[in-house]
Amino acid sequence: MSRVSRILIEKDVPIPLRDGTRTVGDLYRPAEGGPVPALVTRNPYDKEIELRAVGTLPSPAKLVERGYAVVSTDTRGRFGSEGTFTPFQDEGADGYDTIEWTAAQPWCDGNVGIYGPSYLGVTTMLAARERPPSLRCAIPLITPDDYYRDWVYQGGAFKLGFALGWALGVAMAGARRAGGEAAERLAAAAASLDLRRHHRPLASAPGLSQPGVAPWWSEWLEHDRHDEYWRGFSPARDYADYDVPMLHISGWWDLFAQGTFRNFRALSAQGRAPQHLWVGPWSHTHYDRYFAELDSGPSGSAANAGVVAAFNRFIDQHLRGGEPRLPRVRYFLLGANRWRDADDWPPPESEPRALYLRSNGRANSDRGDGLLAEEPPASGERADRYLYDPERPVPTTDPAGPRDQRSIEARDDVLCYTTPPLEQPLVVAGPVTLDLWASTDAADTDWTGKLVDVHPDGRAVLLCDGIIRARYRDSLADPRLLQPGRPTRYSIELGDIACRFGAGHRVRLEVSSSNFPRFDPNPNTGRTVATETESRVAIQEVLHDREHPSALQLHVLPA
Repeated sequence: MSRVSRILIEKDVPIPLRDGTRTVGDLYRPAEGGPVPALVTRNPYDKEIELRAVGTLPSPAKLVERGYAVVSTDTRGRFGSEGTFTPFQDEGADGYDTIEWTAAQPWCDGNVGIYGPSYLGVTTMLAARERPPSLRCAIPLITPDDYYRDWVYQGGAFKLGFALGWALGVAMAGARRAGGEAAERLAAAAASLDLRRHHRPLASAPGLSQPGVAPWWSEWLEHDRHDEYWRGFSPARDYADYDVPMLHISGWWDLFAQGTFRNFRALSAQGRAPQHLWVGPWSHTHYDRYFAELDSGPSGSAANAGVVAAFNRFIDQHLRGGEPRLPRVRYFLLGANRWRDADDWPPPESEPRALYLRSNGRANSDRGDGLLAEEPPASGERADRYLYDPERPVPTTDPAGPRDQRSIEARDDVLCYTTPPLEQPLVVAGPVTLDLWASTDAADTDWTGKLVDVHPDGRAVLLCDGIIRARYRDSLADPRLLQPGRPTRYSIELGDIACRFGAGHRVRLEVSSSNFPRFDPNPNTGRTVATETESRVAIQEVLHDREHPSALQLHVLPA
């Protein structure tokens, strides 16, 4: 492949959509030569700002240098593009139209790929679902599989920390475009975001609840279950709709990591097109080797991890007919600070292993008697009890990632179950689930779980976490309140992880009922959370006896 020496940039190129709406894009292409393959990226955050997810994406100029054209557009209703922006709603059809417009241009050879991180990954996934005839490959980075269960809600709980901040930012940019008093109110709300997180009810959130500012905010809250509103634009609605090769890229602590893994597994199971997965020691915005309590070594930084080279090899294969050169799965093994390849995820050689929750009824805090053991509990083992007060929620160690949890584990409303120091290393690689038996005196409540690596020096480093809102224990689409006092089984997805727990380390599970402001605190009343203004304290019990064997479910690699 000959390198391009001169690049032509065309600004604000009009791109028509099927309903007559005019969007605009910036075009980067070789200044000379014949038609070339093209890449599309569709951006709601302003195409003038280059979103490179540092170290994981090549710049448009570098892509052109390799002989590609790049079309970077403002999505409908954002910045230079006409229309009204409603998150998720029009991205499939608009992406289809943008791809086919690109393929029809004289500078394009008819072969098009689409890529992008976060919401640009939303536009990537939803366009690919429409199966545009000219689309040859897609690279969705750090993006979900479903916008109910991974963008706005998780386990039925509202993702307050992310959803509120994102909604304020997006609405504020739109209000500035329109001008007027709404923009000032939104700016004031964003400036005091911490205070707004404590505001009740959510349905009257300052700034966002102004008429005409962000009507989709009230729709998100009204549709607090996984109904047709969400299923209509969910990538996971039917994976048989997809038939394009994809390279999925994420980080262990990314906001949407669970959705990335679900996309990869489900599309792989369809068997319609090759799927690849690349996962590093990163968060949604952090790609360096140093992150909170973690030093992942030189190869841990995205800039040194070879992700850009993988991106280039992937598009060369599917847009130019190059040789297949990517491993099916490449993941960073925490604790060992090395990259590993696998034929699937979880690695086929991994084996399920259960660690059972055990105690004498005093697992409260890291000073309690909670154990994780391979032996299931005997009958009659005492339950652990704590009070969950929504006005005193367990704080999130922000920003999310490998943060030391010791300040959290000192609380009496956090139960800690810990293995003895490991005599041999333990390598965990795959999804992590908490099978929890619990009871409460409330009609509804939340249960949270965290997997923690306890280092010999006492640091308790978060690996992955999850939540379930009790009314959604059996179905995200059909909530049912609890019968207070009745033991109930919950399955809580804590996410996927690959970590080598070294000799002398301990595996710990934290169990509680809140993680604020990552999730909105459940008021325990059983009424609609978005409009609730009151709360009550709940008495919580975690059971672990022969009849109720609560257990942490892991995937373990052979020694």
